[in-house]
Amino acid sequence: MTFHLKRRDAIPQNLATLVASFGIRSAIRHLLRRPSANFVAAIVVPNESDLNVYQYAARQLLDVINALDAEGARTAFVDVATEFSRSSTDLLTTFHRVRRAILFCTEEAEVSADLSLLIDCRAVMQPPTPNHFMAAARQLDLQMTEADAQFLATKGLHELRLGIRPGRSVARVVRQLKAMSTDPGEPPVKRRDKGEARLEELAGYGEAKNWGLQLAQDIGEWKRGVIDWSDVDRGILLSGPPGSGKTTFARALANSCDIPLLHASAASWQARGHLGDMLKAMRRSFSEAFQRRPSILFLDEFDSFGDRDSGVDHQHHDYKRQVINGLLECLDPIDGREGVVIIGATNKLDAIDPALLRPGRIDKIVSIALPDENSRMAILRYHLPDAVLGDIPAFLRATRGWSGADIEKLAREARRITRAAGGKTVTEAELNAALPPTVVFTEEERFRLAVHEVGHAIVGFAFRPQSLVKVSIDSERPAAGSWRQIGATEFRGRDPSLATAKFYSEMIVIFLAGMAAERIVFGDHSSAAGGDPQADLCVATDFATMMERSFGFGEGLLTDMGSGRRPLENLRRSDADLRAAVRQRLQSALEQASEILSAKRGALESLATLLSVKLELTAEDVQTACSPKPLGEEE
Repeated sequence: MTFHLKRRDAIPQNLATLVASFGIRSAIRHLLRRPSANFVAAIVVPNESDLNVYQYAARQLLDVINALDAEGARTAFVDVATEFSRSSTDLLTTFHRVRRAILFCTEEAEVSADLSLLIDCRAVMQPPTPNHFMAAARQLDLQMTEADAQFLATKGLHELRLGIRPGRSVARVVRQLKAMSTDPGEPPVKRRDKGEARLEELAGYGEAKNWGLQLAQDIGEWKRGVIDWSDVDRGILLSGPPGSGKTTFARALANSCDIPLLHASAASWQARGHLGDMLKAMRRSFSEAFQRRPSILFLDEFDSFGDRDSGVDHQHHDYKRQVINGLLECLDPIDGREGVVIIGATNKLDAIDPALLRPGRIDKIVSIALPDENSRMAILRYHLPDAVLGDIPAFLRATRGWSGADIEKLAREARRITRAAGGKTVTEAELNAALPPTVVFTEEERFRLAVHEVGHAIVGFAFRPQSLVKVSIDSERPAAGSWRQIGATEFRGRDPSLATAKFYSEMIVIFLAGMAAERIVFGDHSSAAGGDPQADLCVATDFATMMERSFGFGEGLLTDMGSGRRPLENLRRSDADLRAAVRQRLQSALEQASEILSAKRGALESLATLLSVKLELTAEDVQTACSPKPLGEEE
């Protein structure tokens, strides 16, 4: 038995293709009017995921299969522009016999400089409209309502093409596509992908952001021919802890500059094989960046290339030397690298060969610090733009020392909690629920912590009374066992450009004042003084080491900067005399801090009692407690 379906009840396979062809015809109508016209057209499509549909439609439009000359050579073809920008294809050979060609791209920057010379017409295609779908339905003799056409215009052509099956009506395809939507009644709200962010929208990058915005302006002027490439910076090295947003910076900068971003690393090049393969992969990345210029080439883990002056006796030193020499050639080729900006990222600035950082190769080095309170708030609101949040003090306390990546993860968890509760908008309650668990300090722990911080404040006020801003402590700590700052004494101002031995000696006294205060009040000190490179005792020890070995403030003038990730620690480990000198400086500073605090014992305990309750004191609070009492008034 055979069933015959009426044409009106079924969707042929070419509905999506026909709609795509309408867009192509509209974009290059003036070229298609004359069948004898020769052209190479570059068309920017509205949706990257629809590229295959547009290519299929264009091949039908140009009748590529039958477009052959007398010798059987193809005279028409359709492709994606990036296929030529990313390869070493001989363009002259490829286009020698071609009469008509259509190249698709998602942005004009994907068309290389060489390919641009062959293009006769550039066009930006508009997204399909409901009228396009209605016209296609009429041409194919299909039943389609205006509501169906309105809905299909919101979907990608690739989705429509996948939904088309023999025997399916328009109405059924529409029902199936609506069923795949999260909310058939209204279009889903799409949260902006971080890959779409522009540098102007991001917070917490400081000097790097200022540099990037200036670069975007300079590249725009270079594109317009206002300035030469010699007036544009060649690149920047971003130094910062993991998760501080170095990769995000590169993406956002490329978006602000409106140019392509390419990514490479020593590891990705090395994965290609032996030394020769790695060097070829390296040159290929730079060649691709040059072909797509103006462009940004992001080199991750820049310290992986190493330093030619370290590990000279190591068996792999010659390999490392050749890799660095190869990178130097790519960064500073004899004919220049006009149009290519390099962004390097590293967690270990001291492990990089200085030659790689020479101006003209990498023009600027910027350290990206972990975000402060204002930056953390801005980062959170970027990732939760629709959240209903107040001052959220719990967030600000819990995220001290967090990176941008940590905050992004927190936002993701808050959205997950909101969805699980059936809500749509993140509130302060969901945000607090997403914060990591904490342990609340006991009254005794809070008082000891207050004594420690007030010790810093009193001694700091004694040396720099105009610089003290405030002193604060936390009421809780993360349940996870990693070290984290749980109190802070804040000073304003900057370190002097030409600091003396007196300045560094006073800094050491201030750093050890917390330990001294605990010993005065309790008879011993807690582990809060050390245990991490950022802790008081560790910082004071490094200052003392620099005084002895870096600045010539010790008994000798011999200078040694050390090596490795903890260069000062390595110096102390290998030098008994240095350890003794540092120990003596630390002991002297601790005694000086104890002397100052013993004279202010009453102020120390009264301020600590107040801080343990209020959690924050101002410089005026410290000044009032430390000021001499009027005659006749008891201490």
